[in-house]
Amino acid sequence: MSVRLVECRQAVSPSRLPGLDWAVNPYRGCSHACAYCYAQDVTRFETGRPWGETVEAKTNIVPRLKSELSKGPKGVYGIGTVTDPYQPAEKEYELTRGCLSVLKRFGARISILTKSDLVLRDLDILSSWRGSEVGITVSTMDDRVCGVIEPGAPSAETRVGALRKLVGSGMDVYLMAAPIIPGVSDSGDSLGRLVEAARDAGVRRIMWDMYNPKPLADARLRASLGNLGVGPEVLRVEKVQQGVRGVLSDRCNSAGIKLVDAF
Repeated sequence: MSVRLVECRQAVSPSRLPGLDWAVNPYRGCSHACAYCYAQDVTRFETGRPWGETVEAKTNIVPRLKSELSKGPKGVYGIGTVTDPYQPAEKEYELTRGCLSVLKRFGARISILTKSDLVLRDLDILSSWRGSEVGITVSTMDDRVCGVIEPGAPSAETRVGALRKLVGSGMDVYLMAAPIIPGVSDSGDSLGRLVEAARDAGVRRIMWDMYNPKPLADARLRASLGNLGVGPEVLRVEKVQQGVRGVLSDRCNSAGIKLVDAF
């Protein structure tokens, strides 16, 4: 993975995601290199190169964000809508941390979504921040599956451990169970293990979504399925979505967890 330093023309962009008014993405690309990620389809970033190979760090995003917030755009800011704000590059560049400091100073409401326990580094900023929430994505508790479809991300157990610490800090926390992939992570056993892990971590809200087969992401995922011993014919989302929601709903009800549809 290589990091390219760039400057952005704007720090904030309108968001079309439910519950979010604005998006702040300190990086372009993501070295977690998740096979199913459709951010490359949406952003058209480095479409001729392997996903996760190159990341851009927006070195001027913190002062740019401060300038834009001084003009008063209100609402909820999504941190990491098309990139992971806590991917490995953040350890060195601390752009997400810088953005959070500015957003908190302006009294903004924020929603962070990540796959990394690096978010715990910023508990000194986040834990006392009313109007902030953190979601951690865990698509499956199966380490073998994670190693194939999320090769650059921390283990599922590491992410659940981060959830437990976030809950213990008193933060508003949820587990993002996404994407649920037909034939890979949609079995009752797999879904049950995910809900049990959330319950044991003290999580009381799960947001979920099925796999979204955008062209570039779909090609990557289909190419990786052979490493899991399944064929591409399993990716029939429309035939399993309602069944998955039913199982998740039953398991969440039993665990005292609220289930929320992502879209």
